[in-house]
This record gives sequence, structure tokens and C-alpha cells, in this order.
Amino acid sequence: MPVETQFLRRDDLLRAATSAGFSTLTERQMEEFRYDGLMPRPVRVGNDGHRPVWLHPSGSDHQLVRLLRWREHTRDRDVLRVVLWVEGFSVVLDDVRASATAVMDNLSHGLEQILGAEASRQGLDPVDDKDTVVGGVAATMAAMRGKNALPRPIRVPAGERATAVAHLVQIFGLGTQPDLAEAEAQTIEKVLGVSPGRRQSLEGAEPWLTGPASALNGAADFVSVPRMAEALADATDAAWQEARSPTAALFLQLPVSTRALAALTGKDNFAGMGGTIEWDSEPLVAIILIAFVLGARESDWYDNIRDLSDALASWPVLVGEMKSVLDMPQHQLTRNLAGRGPEIEARTHRIIQALLDGGLDPSPRSVTKTGTTNSRS
Repeated sequence: MPVETQFLRRDDLLRAATSAGFSTLTERQMEEFRYDGLMPRPVRVGNDGHRPVWLHPSGSDHQLVRLLRWREHTRDRDVLRVVLWVEGFSVVLDDVRASATAVMDNLSHGLEQILGAEASRQGLDPVDDKDTVVGGVAATMAAMRGKNALPRPIRVPAGERATAVAHLVQIFGLGTQPDLAEAEAQTIEKVLGVSPGRRQSLEGAEPWLTGPASALNGAADFVSVPRMAEALADATDAAWQEARSPTAALFLQLPVSTRALAALTGKDNFAGMGGTIEWDSEPLVAIILIAFVLGARESDWYDNIRDLSDALASWPVLVGEMKSVLDMPQHQLTRNLAGRGPEIEARTHRIIQALLDGGLDPSPRSVTKTGTTNSRS
């Protein structure tokens, strides 16, 4: 029987998975994906003799490949539901809301367990002695080295770093507003790595980070774990749909633009944006961002978020234009760069290398058999 172009057969999905490097995918696994709401269910379109014919909606092949790619980074079905929905795939919104809420609740519960263990270790009351308990946890976090350690984008003295981490736990973890001096807030900006955003800019533009550093305290009203959990639970379906596009822009395109800046400037943390450079390889970030966008809807920050997401919408086109240089003969590229100066030449070659490495493509990146990800500029 003729197959309508908007439908796909099972073999089409398996072929797409194999082409993407997932040749071991089985029909049973696909059924599990459908049962978990990670893939759309097939539609019965008729019979082939006595045998029913089931076909998959258009786009199911692309959704399957993205799902398999994200599963290389997490097997958490709640996280996978949200990240696929943010990308625009067919996932039931009620399931997405429940999954995002469950993940945020787990983050909150995990923090409570850490604080409880620290209180027990010190023989303190986790409520009455909370500041002391937070300080102990922060000191441990600030001193950690190795794979699970906090990033150290800017050098900060150990004592100041521990105090800054304690304030970050209070603001973002607990949703409280500590008594924060301006100098302490400036140290927090250094620990976060965003302080270059006050002095570095590209092509004469104004620095993006302005105003008093202590204004960070106000972020507890909508960026903290408790407030974000409330935002996920309280937002209407319309608010979720409205937040979908800016969340996708922040999650998938902001890291691309940050990597492009790194290629242009030769600095991974140019203008303090380095913290976003790997967002699109961390699927949990999608949940934090949707909660952030939903929570920010009632704040003064929301207009800035929409402006940023609108600006990021052009990045796929810009990257496409950049990729045209890869088809340019070397002699033509050399001729075009002649007389432009060593800085322009260096920038161009860094951009070309980033394009070749896939650094200007949205992730998730493929994970190799050894468990490491492909290199990125």
C-alpha cells in the first residue's frame, strides 16, 4: 500500500538510528521509549492483509536520534522528557511539568541531605545553626579539587572563596538574602567567573554586566531552588509554552555564541560568558533554565531575557554563513585574508577550526566508546 510522506515506517526509524551511530537499537527499546512518553506512538493506518499497519508521525526519526544522543549524557527519563520538549519535540506538557517538578524536588532534597549530614557531623541543629552548617558545607565545596570540584575561572583567596560559596548556597540553594557587602558580592562575581563582563566587550559594545554587584541578592526571588520549584508548579500551560522558545535559545544557542566568542578572541571566558560554554551538553541545565525563565516572568529581568533570546535566534543562520568558508578553496581564502593583518587572520583560522570541530553546532555531542566526548574548541 502507498505510504503517505508524513508517516514513517519502523525501518525508517531504525535506519536513522543506525546512520547516527546507534546500530544496536532494538524494537523493544523503542517500545520502552514510547511507553515512557519519550517518543510518539505509531498510528494504525490500515491493514496489510490481516496484519495491521502502524506508521510513525513525521519527525519521529529526528526525535529518536536526539533522544539517543541525550541518553549518552543521562538516562534520567524525567530530564529526557524536559529536554526533548524544550527542543520542540512531541512530549505531553503535563508529563513535562511533572518531570521538571520531580527533578527540582530532587535537587532540593539533595541539598537538604548535604546540610543535614554536615549538621550531624558538627553536632549542630540544622535549622537554628543553619549559617554555621552552610559555612561548613561551603568550605568543603570551595576546597574540593578534581572532576567534581567547582570551576575556578578566576583566582580568589581560599577564605574569600569559601565565604562566596556560602553566600551562593544561601542565595541560590536556600532562597535567602544574606547581608551582602558590595566587596563580597564582587568576590562572588569572580567565583562565578562573570566579573570580566564588567570590563570586556566586543567591537566597542558596552559591557553586559552593569550595576552594583550586590544586586545579585535579589536573584533569590526567582533563581533559587525553592522559587524555581514554585515557578514550575504555579505557571499556567500558556506560560510554559511562552517560556519554551527563550529556554531553547538560552540552552542551545547561547553556548554556541559563547564558543564563537571564544574562537574570535582566543579566550574561553571572554566577557565572563565561559560558564555557559558547555550548557548544551548538560541536559539538567534545560530544567534549570525553564524554571529560571518561568520565575523571571514577574521580574525586571524578563525583558532582558526576551531580548537576548531574540538576538540568539539568528545564530543558526550566522553559523550557516560561517560554514560557507569551509567550501572555499585555500588559495581564495588566502587571497581574501591578504593585507587584513595577523589578528584577523588568527580569528579566521580559529573560527574555521571551531567549525571543523563541531564547536559551533548545538550539542549534545556524541560520546565515544571510551566515555569521553569529542573535542571542541
